Amino acid sequence: MTMHRGRSQRGTAFAYLGITLFALVGFTGLAVDLGRSYVIKSNLSKAVDAAALAAARTIGEGQSAARDEANKIFNVNFRNGYLGVTSVQNPPLIDFSVAADDSNVITVSSRAVLPTTFMQIAGFTNINVSASGQATRRLVDVAFVVDHSGSLSSDYDAVKSAAQQFVSYFDPDKDRVALVMFATSTVIMDPINTGAHGFDKSSLLNHIGGDGIAFVSTATAEGLYAGWDQLRSVSSGSQAGLRVIVLFTDGAPNTFSGQFSVKPCHGCAGALVPATGALFTADYPAPSGTNKPAVTGLGQIYGTPSNASLVYVSPTGSSYTSGANNNYQVVNQDIPSLPLVSFHPTHASSGIPTGFNLYDSSLPGQRVLVGGNGSGYPDHVQNANNAARNLAEIIANAARADTSGSSPIRIYTLGLGDLLNQPAGSALETGTSILMRIANDPASPSFNPSQAEGKYYFAGDTSQLASAFEAIRNQIIRLSQ
Repeated sequence: MTMHRGRSQRGTAFAYLGITLFALVGFTGLAVDLGRSYVIKSNLSKAVDAAALAAARTIGEGQSAARDEANKIFNVNFRNGYLGVTSVQNPPLIDFSVAADDSNVITVSSRAVLPTTFMQIAGFTNINVSASGQATRRLVDVAFVVDHSGSLSSDYDAVKSAAQQFVSYFDPDKDRVALVMFATSTVIMDPINTGAHGFDKSSLLNHIGGDGIAFVSTATAEGLYAGWDQLRSVSSGSQAGLRVIVLFTDGAPNTFSGQFSVKPCHGCAGALVPATGALFTADYPAPSGTNKPAVTGLGQIYGTPSNASLVYVSPTGSSYTSGANNNYQVVNQDIPSLPLVSFHPTHASSGIPTGFNLYDSSLPGQRVLVGGNGSGYPDHVQNANNAARNLAEIIANAARADTSGSSPIRIYTLGLGDLLNQPAGSALETGTSILMRIANDPASPSFNPSQAEGKYYFAGDTSQLASAFEAIRNQIIRLSQ
């Protein structure tokens, strides 16, 4: 009998080879199709995550606005037909819910269908890919402190518009927002809700849009003090997880409040009498024109929304000024000395300090007051201006260091205009450097890493205000998520 072993073995080998090639094609197809589905899953996940974050940023403007923003961001990140996808759930599913602490929780989900290529050999025609993303928007307590001083008079219409848009970013049902405005006088336009969350958005927008404050000087220290006090007035058990002061100004501090001894009338020889008020100076060196600043007082420290104009306090109810002089150390004879400490007679919270030294050697960048005798300092432009600058930084530092609340206070500052970059004062420093210290900006040489960091933003002119306010909004919302 003759056996044809070679032919039989070749046939078997071809059969095995065919099976092996079929398996290789199958595994290759599986790798290709599953690889495509992995990439699609990754990008779909990024799209729903970005959409959820966008909705969280916009929830203060209502669910409809949040939904529109989420849909827009989803479409930017995941386009129809991506890598051969034949269908995608677009718009995505968006669910709004509330956490136990009343935070807003936004969940965005979507799915896509990917036709297979090689896997069709094994009978699999489609791969279904799904993804879900969630963002939690924690509640925020904000003290919005707005400069309304004289140098803003020509720009204030643009400031109103940008500030109103900024307020609209916050949720009137969940967030708390207080509005403080300052020039020489400081006004609590809208106190913070000390009980339930939420704020009256219409009232804030109307007050920002009004013209209730006289254009005079820049009481930055008192504005910061009032903003800090508003945040403190909410009980620690009810405070939001994020507490923020947002300070807007176009200049350096030049006003502070205190208890003074003054002449009973301008230029008279009578004995000094006590008076409490706000003392202010002109900025110097002047950027243009004559450079003869004066120190003037005493203005009313606090006003009301219905009467926020500059009012001179008793005993005469009129201005006491040193008069214009190019010598920055000419003493104001009507108010000859400055006290050692400031004075803040009105506050809403308990336990807040009502006075601060006019100079704190423990803080970097403080400006020395000259001629002190243990009970006060000579009242001239240099000392008064330095005291106003010192106090703004001292009070900001005290607010950031306050441990009485459930969370630390952060400060964000926004400066408008190129004057903030001009050297001024006895130290020839910029307003920008002061605002960076107030914010505890990491870019500042005086940054304190043991306190909550903030950030300084700058708008060169009014056309940049809206984007600067939006950048602050984004930073606050990022921290609340």
